[in-house]
Amino acid sequence: MMKDYDVFIAGGGIGGSVAAKFAARGGLKTLFVEKQKTPRGKPCSGIQFRYFEKILGEKIPRERLCRHQISRIETHFHDGTSFRAPFPMFNYMRKTFDHWLNQVAREAGAEFRDECEFRDFAVDGEEVIVTVKPRGGEPEKIRARYALDATGLTAMPMRRALRPQDFGTAASGGGINYYIDGPARLDPKTVYQFWDLRFSDAMFAWIYTKTLDDGRDYWVVGTACTSGDIRERQKLFYDYVREKFGIQGRIVEKEELLTGMDMKSRDRVWLGQGRILMVGDAAGLLDGVRGVGQDAAAISGRLAAQAILRSRETGAPVLEEYARLTRPIVTQTRANQEREIDQCRNNEDLKRYIKRNMYKTVVKMMVQMFLNYFRPVEKLRLLPP
Repeated sequence: MMKDYDVFIAGGGIGGSVAAKFAARGGLKTLFVEKQKTPRGKPCSGIQFRYFEKILGEKIPRERLCRHQISRIETHFHDGTSFRAPFPMFNYMRKTFDHWLNQVAREAGAEFRDECEFRDFAVDGEEVIVTVKPRGGEPEKIRARYALDATGLTAMPMRRALRPQDFGTAASGGGINYYIDGPARLDPKTVYQFWDLRFSDAMFAWIYTKTLDDGRDYWVVGTACTSGDIRERQKLFYDYVREKFGIQGRIVEKEELLTGMDMKSRDRVWLGQGRILMVGDAAGLLDGVRGVGQDAAAISGRLAAQAILRSRETGAPVLEEYARLTRPIVTQTRANQEREIDQCRNNEDLKRYIKRNMYKTVVKMMVQMFLNYFRPVEKLRLLPP
């Protein structure tokens, strides 16, 4: 006999956990599953603006944060010029942070299963029949009124089934991180950005610090791209910054993330179909202009839960409610797609583009940070604006 739920969520990351928390808090019987055993690692920056707590609806415990919190940004260009600015941000490891969010969702009443793989789904009238398989167990069918895909950039099983045209046969983009044990001429409270098309054609390459499970701090050197060989770009970047900043020590860990989604498609942002909603990266809410995405994952997860609750109250289609609630972040993401750096022909173009928009962005950011303090979550302006 199948178990019945109001909401099924694939993915135990930020978007899935936040959606599960708010769905359960709203009285919905909610199940969210994670393929890996938790706590689990995830290739990701783990850096967010201070309004993140407002989106989560939680105060982040100090023990879930890295030892060094970000207070400054230092931006570098291909010609050796750079500038610094204040930039207060949370800094955390996704492994410990996501595990905390799993616990928060469970405390709100959601059921959580790790080592449980989402396998398949079928829409049956006003229900979604989901197949999951626990590690070492037999496949199980579950009946839900609504299903959410919050599996992140590498999986997206529901979106792949519903929109196969959004994916290619080979990886179209990705990111890579090196964790380095050793000294460097770098400030652990600064996030370093490198706007250089040799290293990344998606956004900037980066350096910052992270505290790993052993309690020690490591330099993280990484990059992302939407074309070319990510490993070649990373090697070029690592060799460059190792010489520039005297980075010593050994690479103790490597993270790599690849996606088959067409990152340059004008239809990248897609919220779902019928009773199946996309959350975070699965919805295409990726933004190379802003350079961060966990806030979009969290807010879309929260708004997905809100859309389900409103749909049940009003009788309006859930996708209609979700589209209305997410309109500000969808509009912002689509507008920023037109401003991504792949429009720049060379590094001189890129530098002019960044500097031309820099002061305007700083002013907008200060204004939007102030206004966000008073806005409800569904009207927040994601930063940088």
